[in-house]
Amino acid sequence: MFKFFIAITAYDPLSRFDPLLRALQNYSKLPGSKTVYIYVDKAHEQDAPELCQLIEANVENLDVYIHIADASYVGYSLTWAHKADLRAFVEKKSYDFYIYAENDMLFTKENFNYWLSYKDKLKALNLEPGFCRYEVKDSNKIPFDNYFNYNLHGLTNSVWGDRPYEATTYLYLDNKDILCFVSLGNPYGGLMILDQEQADNYINSDSCDPYKSYALTKHRNWPIADRSSMGLAFEGLLPHQEHRRVVPLSRTDYGLTIPNFALVEHMDTKYSKKLPNDSSLITTFSMFE
Repeated sequence: MFKFFIAITAYDPLSRFDPLLRALQNYSKLPGSKTVYIYVDKAHEQDAPELCQLIEANVENLDVYIHIADASYVGYSLTWAHKADLRAFVEKKSYDFYIYAENDMLFTKENFNYWLSYKDKLKALNLEPGFCRYEVKDSNKIPFDNYFNYNLHGLTNSVWGDRPYEATTYLYLDNKDILCFVSLGNPYGGLMILDQEQADNYINSDSCDPYKSYALTKHRNWPIADRSSMGLAFEGLLPHQEHRRVVPLSRTDYGLTIPNFALVEHMDTKYSKKLPNDSSLITTFSMFE
């Protein structure tokens, strides 16, 4: 039976309890035992008892612990409050899988099964199975982190400022439902998942340092919150690689798209609501040319 350690950042948790609850209910469906540490900012320490009661009343099959972060974890630095516990558990080999996620990210059993199925197969290419974040807007899935019409046969213009990006594709012949894997311009997923070997490498890498990790993101200039879930995406790159995360593509009646099992929902609309409501709207069904 698998053993999971799941770390969640929850600033002012009662103000946005619904997405946290939905996230926890989906973690409870992962196959095995699950230990969840929720890291709450010091300013909302008084909310911990009520938060515990709400979770106990609405969530099953999870061992949940509320941790009040040290007062030094102010603002977005709270996203790094879990690292000491993560390191301790990894060094003791306490779990099979280690997950860190923001409290408004939805990670499902289908997401896990996909990641588990392909992590070792892609390792031979120095790749890892990634995810594409989306928000729901008028029933459409909007890939707001990768809001581009990606050219799969050349450069996609102005992906990072005025910098173009080449979305490298990797043919995959072992699954008739997957045409290929592709490296998106932005590998950020709002979460990371690591097996024991990956976790050992992570805690000893610059990616696990809140300051050294910045240089690895280069022109992306990821802020401190984004870097907390970068995992090994920028570690040990080959000369042609900008990062190691790839997502699968399948052919549908609408064209090429990322299957649902490789999509992760950001349970908010703060990014997608700024986008137009006309035919130019890019969705997960229209982001590849």
